Amino acid sequence: MEIFSPLYQLAGCLYEPMFMRRSALALALLTVAASSSGVMVVNRRMAFFPDAVGHSVFAGVAAALMLSLNVQLTVLALSVLIGLTVTFLARHSHLASDTVIGLVFSGAVALGLALVSRQPQAAAGLSRFFLGDVLTLDDAQLTALAGLDVLTIVFLGLMTNRLTLACVVPRSSSDRWGEYLFGAYLAVVVAVGVQAVGVLLVTALLVAPAATGRVVSVSFRGMFWAAMAAGLVAGQAGLWASFQPAVNTSAGATVVLVNVLLFCLAALYRKIRPVR
Repeated sequence: MEIFSPLYQLAGCLYEPMFMRRSALALALLTVAASSSGVMVVNRRMAFFPDAVGHSVFAGVAAALMLSLNVQLTVLALSVLIGLTVTFLARHSHLASDTVIGLVFSGAVALGLALVSRQPQAAAGLSRFFLGDVLTLDDAQLTALAGLDVLTIVFLGLMTNRLTLACVVPRSSSDRWGEYLFGAYLAVVVAVGVQAVGVLLVTALLVAPAATGRVVSVSFRGMFWAAMAAGLVAGQAGLWASFQPAVNTSAGATVVLVNVLLFCLAALYRKIRPVR
């Protein structure tokens, strides 16, 4: 696609094969949405939210096949429903968010297994949603990730102050719609990311860079930019390392490992030089 040509040329400074350039661009696009959203996820203690929504993909795929529906739209709709359900239960059940997310996660996995047991042919393609393969993306998926970045910029530009305040004053009745909007938005981020690169990588990009930013920063703004930088560095470093003959590992798994390594280094740095 011509719109991505300048970016492909820029990625050519590091990678020669076109599929590697496409993968590098996909990781950069996904990092913008995931790392910036992950700051809110970590601050609101919703680290298991991506898993709960991501595993609903299994149920969405099986339901789409059973009802002859569009798979992408069905997965997106079910993911948003899961996100709204988590938000509703967290506000009205008097339980902690992680408890609610754990319950919904179990229900989503059970629903997916139940539907797959009735639709066995759905099981054949489910592994790619869990593990993903960033090396096989096409221009249509890159366009979806670019659209996700636009949505992220607009949503966070309008809602960041309200969401940050909600981290300080949780479950404020005056901002209930903000919480529902955030739940739906985050579900869209997870659903689009999972369909592109799998549950494992999306969860890591949402949580690990934000956790790194939290360790090295003392302000929300510092955490945001540190998370973005950590996500971009880990994504490109992991992709490059996986392509080296001496490493030769799965690209997605290597990106996750580099993200975790960056967090460990950041935690070690903060141990040596504590925040004053």
